Amino acid sequence: MNHMSEILERAHIQCIREYLLRGAAGTDINPKSHKERIDEVHNSAMELIEQKFPNMDEHEEVTKKVYNYAGTCEDVYMEIGLQCGFILAVQLLGNTQTK
Repeated sequence: MNHMSEILERAHIQCIREYLLRGAAGTDINPKSHKERIDEVHNSAMELIEQKFPNMDEHEEVTKKVYNYAGTCEDVYMEIGLQCGFILAVQLLGNTQTK
């Protein structure tokens, strides 16, 4: 395998995410779909909340807080992701323009 093929094999969104979020090169790539990964942690969290808060009022209060937290994280990381994408696009355009 040549050097270029090795670079292309490492070009995976999960590796890029890991580097941008944690500064760590490389990661184990999770083969599950986005939905499967989200459903797995969602179901685990909901099972724990149901066990700890059998009272429906408390259960709803806790889940509301968890969903609010997750939604805020989603909003913030989407904004950061868009900003990173724009920065990378500008750099890419700057490197490819000819005079």
